[in-house]
Amino acid sequence: MYAILHSNPPSKVHPVNRSVMIAAVILAVIVGYFGIRSLMRGSLSAEVTPAAAVDPLTVIDAVVITSESKMHPLQVGAKGRTAPDKAVTVKSGTAGTVTSTPVREGTFVKQGTLLCALDVEARSARVKEAEAYRNSAKIEFEAAQSLAAKGLTPANREASARATLDAAEAALNAARVELGRTQIRAPFDGVFEQRLAEAGDYLGPGSPCGLLVDLDPVIVSAEITEAQAGLLKPGMVSTVQLADGRTFKAKLRYVARTASQQTRTFPIEAEIEAGDANVAAGVTATLKVPAGDVSATLVARSLFTLSDSGQLGVRQVLADNTVAFAPIQVIDETPDGAWVTGLPENATLIAIGQDYLNEGVKVRPVAQGGARP
Repeated sequence: MYAILHSNPPSKVHPVNRSVMIAAVILAVIVGYFGIRSLMRGSLSAEVTPAAAVDPLTVIDAVVITSESKMHPLQVGAKGRTAPDKAVTVKSGTAGTVTSTPVREGTFVKQGTLLCALDVEARSARVKEAEAYRNSAKIEFEAAQSLAAKGLTPANREASARATLDAAEAALNAARVELGRTQIRAPFDGVFEQRLAEAGDYLGPGSPCGLLVDLDPVIVSAEITEAQAGLLKPGMVSTVQLADGRTFKAKLRYVARTASQQTRTFPIEAEIEAGDANVAAGVTATLKVPAGDVSATLVARSLFTLSDSGQLGVRQVLADNTVAFAPIQVIDETPDGAWVTGLPENATLIAIGQDYLNEGVKVRPVAQGGARP
């Protein structure tokens, strides 16, 4: 019993030693985890060989289509506006107050129709005065002529009377011309489009009475490029489509041979064969002129691309399987595509990815169906 009372109690683990053990276990786990990761990375790196790198000289496949040129009608197109054959601002030839404007705006008038009338009182009096002077000079001349025939007067007396009569005739004609200027009349058949003077207005020499236009025929005025100018000549038959959808035949009557200094374009004019149709001036019109047949290629618009300088073209594959840019010019638009010039008779065109292939790149042509051409 004494031994039992004096035996030692069982030992206990100190709290500080337990924390150290837990920390050591965690550290061991972390070190082990990163060690295993390093070994795995090293083994994967060892498996990569230089043969797996991309070869910069690898030839890529390029989806292509073949094209063939054919003879196609060449049409020169230009946008312009309809215009009257003639348009004249009728002006006064003398000074005076407008007494009447008998023609309404928009009225068709014949040549010689009175458009504006000026007051004539003073000019009418001058005509009467000139007529009286002429009549007196005529009587003097006839008397001198009769006396000279009988030898009763010197010969120079007849010549002097003749000169006086001639001067009187000239004065009378001048007075009549001045009187006629008070009647402002239409210089040609046309439409009195706009009245620019009203009764009571004072007009000086050169002041406008109204605008007279000749709409028979109506013309289309447009401008074309330098390349198109050499293809056209007067007399060629064309078609004109107006903004309202109506289409008429037309004939070229003028093709300029001197370019505009500002735009470097050439003005052209075509007469519209409108018949009885009412065609107004100032309407937007599209002019198309057939200019013969040329060798052209039908190309889908999706194949178009631009060069670095902004020129329109397509990318083609040459005989040595290198990519090249081919500049083109569109000559006609159809629902199936655009007819273009600038391509050889037979060409291999890149159909997909043409914007990502540079010139000189080596490719392996593959037709759209999968077979290599």
